[in-house]
Amino acid sequence: MTTTIRFNTGRKYTSDGQLIVATLHDDRTVTFMDHSRGISGQFELGLPADLSESIVMDHYDNLHYQNGARSWNDGMSRGGCNSR
Repeated sequence: MTTTIRFNTGRKYTSDGQLIVATLHDDRTVTFMDHSRGISGQFELGLPADLSESIVMDHYDNLHYQNGARSWNDGMSRGGCNSR
């Protein structure tokens, strides 16, 4: 079962802040899309951690993620789990 969270960091990248959508997949891969900056990424989430804003932002801010087709497709494909 996948879990998706949507949050706004409040950082002033746009007039609406910074919108991020992230999904934890069954294989413990997290994909995310920063819709405000057009940045996508993915990282592995260790056990027993749950998906949270702080975990996503820790990986994002510290560049502990990879770019890939999976994260891009999740964020930008029509119907992707991280699309707006």
